[in-house]
Amino acid sequence: MQNFLADLSDRMSLGAFNCAGILFNLLPLTEAHKLGHQLVRLWLIFDRRHRRVIEKNLEIALNLKPGSRESLDLQAKITQQLGYNLCELFLLRSPGYRRLLLQNLEVTGLEHLHSLKTDNSGAVLVSAHLGNWELSGLFSEVINKPIAGVAKPLKKKPRLYAAIKKTREDMGFTILDKKGSAGALARRLRKGGIVALLIDQRVRRDYRIWAPFFGHQVATIPSPAVLARLSGCPIIPVFVNRIRPLHHRFTIKKPIFVPKTGDNREVVAEYTAHLNHIIEEQILSNPSQWFWPHNRWRKIKPPEKTA
Repeated sequence: MQNFLADLSDRMSLGAFNCAGILFNLLPLTEAHKLGHQLVRLWLIFDRRHRRVIEKNLEIALNLKPGSRESLDLQAKITQQLGYNLCELFLLRSPGYRRLLLQNLEVTGLEHLHSLKTDNSGAVLVSAHLGNWELSGLFSEVINKPIAGVAKPLKKKPRLYAAIKKTREDMGFTILDKKGSAGALARRLRKGGIVALLIDQRVRRDYRIWAPFFGHQVATIPSPAVLARLSGCPIIPVFVNRIRPLHHRFTIKKPIFVPKTGDNREVVAEYTAHLNHIIEEQILSNPSQWFWPHNRWRKIKPPEKTA
């Protein structure tokens, strides 16, 4: 009976996902974005837990007191941006809209891609949940190379996960299962492949190191520094920002080369902290476009233990 209910829930979720995709693609663009905004607004009205997480995160990172005019104004902008993300998630299922997004895409920092000009040059792309990060797959069109990313499957909803995975693959990603992905990523880098990692969320105890993020030591994934150190490939930070609905900008930062010499723990810790700092700068440049509902600071290392 339990398996039947789980399967039914998965089928219903997939059906809702498909129906929403049809609806958003039938609406005029302006109305589709308004609908996404209103749906997220309703979600946050009824989901008190995530609303409190956003307030707490804004206080921790930006010193915005909950209930203050500054906090409320930023929360309204965050809600709008999340609504646009929701809308574009469904629009991305349409090849026509994917072509439109690619046509409207701006890219800055192309001069930093000189290390990728040869076919056998690998790189570790790092990014964060900024703007519409689902568009990251389009970066494969910019560099004219496939990109491998990592995702955690929805074990209880395999049909829904398959639909989301297909959308990401249509964007240009090769999706690897998060479990056991380290070896697959390393092999791709050794063969001159490109891998991409989102590194701004909390990670499990088995994979974390402590690194500063907005003044607090938080659990951070060290994989980019580890992979770059082992492979000799550069780390290239790439971020997506929304200029306006359906218009986005990729910002490419200078390549970072992790030395193979020196103490491994110290080197990995230093470069992981450096990547966190780069992400901080990107968030501060446009704070409404980061994914604030994630409880990033749920696990903070006590100050007396950070030395």
